[in-house]
Amino acid sequence: MSSDQTKGKASTIWNRSFICTIIANFMMCLGHASVNPLVATYTKFLGASAQLTGFLAGMFFAVSFTCHPFAGPAMTKLDKRKVLAFVFFLGAVANLGYAVFHSIPVFIAFRFISGVQYSLIGPLIMAIASDHLPVERLAQGFGIYGIGGAIGNAIAPTVGAAILQFGTNYRDENLGFTLMFLFGMSIFVLGMIPALIIAPDKKTKEQIASTGAWYKNIFTKHAVPPMIVLFMLMTSYATINTYIFEFSKEQGIANISSFYLVLAIALAVSRPLSGFLTTRFGFQKIMFPALAVFAISFLVIGSSKTLGLALVGAVLAAVGFGSSQPSLQAMSMQSETALRRGVASNTMYMGIDLGLFSGPFFGGLVYARTSYSTMYKTGIAPVCLAIIAFAIILPIHKRRQKELGF
Repeated sequence: MSSDQTKGKASTIWNRSFICTIIANFMMCLGHASVNPLVATYTKFLGASAQLTGFLAGMFFAVSFTCHPFAGPAMTKLDKRKVLAFVFFLGAVANLGYAVFHSIPVFIAFRFISGVQYSLIGPLIMAIASDHLPVERLAQGFGIYGIGGAIGNAIAPTVGAAILQFGTNYRDENLGFTLMFLFGMSIFVLGMIPALIIAPDKKTKEQIASTGAWYKNIFTKHAVPPMIVLFMLMTSYATINTYIFEFSKEQGIANISSFYLVLAIALAVSRPLSGFLTTRFGFQKIMFPALAVFAISFLVIGSSKTLGLALVGAVLAAVGFGSSQPSLQAMSMQSETALRRGVASNTMYMGIDLGLFSGPFFGGLVYARTSYSTMYKTGIAPVCLAIIAFAIILPIHKRRQKELGF
């Protein structure tokens, strides 16, 4: 096995293409997170039931999952930079459709386009980032890479809510949602710029041919173990982003938009720090404490009746989730050779998308029978399962690292 298959081509973390992936990741999170937290509110505005609201909130993650058979081969066979620019364009089209047409059937149609875009954009950016990082510093690099997403997720819900409120106060709620979706469209248009600055792939025809038929590049069994853990974590984490506004109304908590700011600041601190510590001390010493903290956060959030306690829950959720994510991302990328990291990333995002769909959907079912408070408390169950799963997969990952010569 050649060295370029097992080791990253970059000699330093700070290079032009990696910096562009950080910016692209920021734009992706800003575009999605300015809209997604208010999807439940928007569908209620359109007259959807609680069950339909939960389904529509997570639908585009389900669509994204079904489109992954095309995402993996596209990353392996095509220039990832050009594909990334195209999927930013798709996001712009979807948000323009949201802005122009305000009805549930049309929303579902454009939500499908968003799902197609999402099936490509996350795995693409992560695969490109791994292409421009030293393989022995992947965890540290992904910790830094996550800062862009943390900042985007920090300001986006507040910006989206502010735009919605501005339009509502100026005329009505219909205008508020229109302006919010137009903002999302403009962000995706701007996201095409860093995508095109990234260095193009340098895959030879022989290397592309060596990956085999398209169906062999949909997923890799070697990335399934960390994917399972991420699925469980995302199932719980998705409920935070989807229902926190509605939860605050139920509990009478004002100014809940600051929840996202605190969550993002804690993520921005915990992700690079945990990435550095993982590189130095190993996955095991970071993951188990991180998962335990993440589990506790759901009990705290679910018990919150004041903004202060909700913010404590935000910090715990960010530290727990933010500290575990770089490790799992690095494990996924280290499970395959450099040429097939796009396939590993695609596999990982299958678990993420399933979790992001399952969380809002089952959260909506729990809420329909109980309350948002109880729904958040039940979020501890998937995290406890993730702790058990990680203990099982760790020896599997270590064996795979030896096979690849890490």
